[in-house]
Amino acid sequence: MRFLWIIVIMLAGSASGYLYTRFEGTPPFLQMRTTALSIGAAEHVHEIRVSDDETGVQSVRVWLQSGGETYDLYDETFAGDLFTGADLLMDRQIDVAIRPKELGLADGPSTLHVEARDFSWRGNVSTAQLTLNVDTRPPRVSLHTGLTYVRRGGAELVVYDVEDDTKRHGVRIGELEFPGFVHPADQHRRVAFYAIPPDASSEIRPVLYALDPAGNQTQIDVPISLIERSFPRDRVALSDAFMKRKTAELGVEDDGVLWGYLKINRDMRAENGAQIRAICTSSSEALLWTGPFLQLPGSQARAAFAEQRTYTYAGKIVDEQVHLGLDIASTAHAVVPAANDGVVVFADSLGIYGNTIILDHGLGVFSLYGHLSEIAVVKGNAVARADELGRTGTTGLAGGDHLHFAMLVNGVFVDPMEWFDGRWLKEHVEPKLAAPIPADPSDS
Repeated sequence: MRFLWIIVIMLAGSASGYLYTRFEGTPPFLQMRTTALSIGAAEHVHEIRVSDDETGVQSVRVWLQSGGETYDLYDETFAGDLFTGADLLMDRQIDVAIRPKELGLADGPSTLHVEARDFSWRGNVSTAQLTLNVDTRPPRVSLHTGLTYVRRGGAELVVYDVEDDTKRHGVRIGELEFPGFVHPADQHRRVAFYAIPPDASSEIRPVLYALDPAGNQTQIDVPISLIERSFPRDRVALSDAFMKRKTAELGVEDDGVLWGYLKINRDMRAENGAQIRAICTSSSEALLWTGPFLQLPGSQARAAFAEQRTYTYAGKIVDEQVHLGLDIASTAHAVVPAANDGVVVFADSLGIYGNTIILDHGLGVFSLYGHLSEIAVVKGNAVARADELGRTGTTGLAGGDHLHFAMLVNGVFVDPMEWFDGRWLKEHVEPKLAAPIPADPSDS
């Protein structure tokens, strides 16, 4: 008899537990993971996460209300029943696409709704909603500079207008982007320096772009005439003594002196280039410099910009690299002046460049000083044209005492000779920065 009562109690307990589970009152977990509060003409995907650890998710529905209309975007019922719950408990991300043009949505506010139900006999429901602004009109852009002659490896400047709420704008060349800044003489206009890399395709052309918060984009071709040019070539014969000295100095273990040096010349060079680009992607919104940039006094150029270097060892070609700067020499440990007014954004050791200083001159323009024996400034210092930055030296991958000087536009190396040239600045830069250019009524 006692055994029978035990069985009855166990069955009653099981039934009670079963009923408790079937009547559980916890609604499904529901999270809208989208961050886009404005949607444009292009497809926008919104992430929704849903899960239920009790009886499981029974169904999920997503719909959009806009202009008095309802648009069903997603509606799915999952396997399971009210007696056993979901066949498979899930923690799922649902991606819901909104295509404003396909749906015929009018510009204005819309509301995205999500509803998730579970298999509980209580019919637990979780809901969420998000207010979105539909904006399918691309941003207005007006270009105020006409046809310009640009040298391969050189820089240029455009002046343009964009709407105030534009999220991102500037010039794009291939995969390179050059951000725009407020015009220094007219806060209602914008300017953007851009560069034509030495190795750019002859077919490549700059494009002025503007992207608004809704993801709409406008692009306008920037008219240029590309002036082709050839770059000098040089052969560098490597010696065991030089390579041993540099691998030791730069802390590279060599599996043979040549391989250690090539690791520096290839891998470290690429890493340093990435560091420089990262440093030069954040620039002052203000124009900090005026007039031609200053060359190291009493100096002679020993290596030109974009020089194509072929490295040989024991009479065989072992490497090829492009020299992106000027090698300038005067006397040993010569004083290195700031080429123009700016702010120190880097003052430290930088791989193949040795002790290096980088100045931000504003509007995306930077200058670099490498191979220094001494650094006389620290990051954050404001410097004036001709202020002492340090002394020339042989640090990094330098074979003799000299200054490696470079100019960059948003991290892209450009020919420094243009920036030394007062005539080039007067023809290509200063008129565009000094005063607004009258708008062409034909621009749209």
